[in-house]
Amino acid sequence: MKKKIIITAGPTNERIDSVMKITNMSTGSMGCNVAETFLEDKENEIEKIFFISTQMTYKPKIESSKIEYVTVESTQDLIQALEKIFKENKIDIMIHSAAVGDYTGKYSIRAEDLVDEILEVIKNNDKEEITKEKLMNIFEKPKAVADNSGKMSSNEPHLMTMLTLTPKVISLIKKNVPDITLVGFKLLDGVSKEKLLSVASNLRNKNDADYIVANDLSKIGDGKHWAMIVGENGVICECQTKKEIAKEIEKLVF
Repeated sequence: MKKKIIITAGPTNERIDSVMKITNMSTGSMGCNVAETFLEDKENEIEKIFFISTQMTYKPKIESSKIEYVTVESTQDLIQALEKIFKENKIDIMIHSAAVGDYTGKYSIRAEDLVDEILEVIKNNDKEEITKEKLMNIFEKPKAVADNSGKMSSNEPHLMTMLTLTPKVISLIKKNVPDITLVGFKLLDGVSKEKLLSVASNLRNKNDADYIVANDLSKIGDGKHWAMIVGENGVICECQTKKEIAKEIEKLVF
């Protein structure tokens, strides 16, 4: 039976204003390696690969009518794209290698305006205790936020941006498609194998993923990409390059 597959790749870009964005260093090359590996093996029964990424992310080098490119920008765009694909297709496999941003811009504000608002609260509450909760309410919803619908001024010396958490995309996958084969990714930096295994195992269990590819940033570079693939019973294998990772994923999901 032919498979329908989703591969997410590269970063998300989280908007601060119409020009500035928060992003990360991911290029999408891991997702490309997976897509290319799947397509190179003619024995794989592939009906379609939905390759979801931002516009500037690397794309697979293999041209194929089996690939449908879906361009997104933000985490919310990615979620909406997945919901649409899930609604219109029976997806068998998802390789979620995208480096989804942890934070997005909530608002921007001049430090001077924020200080004025805090001072006003202090002045008007001279007979009451200024609690942490009252101050946090200001930070949550200040009055004088900057208009970020266009490009904000580049001449503000004390412009600040409040960040807020983005939704965890991996947590939504099995809720939408319980029987999908889900491969997720986790990146830490300079930790022990034991720590990386623990974090990857917790992520797998929490999100009901089938496998987690656990990466260590300190072991990536110069053509090398060490990772271990974690399954229900612990470490399945260790890999040294992106191509090795892609081939091991192929063995597990087909």
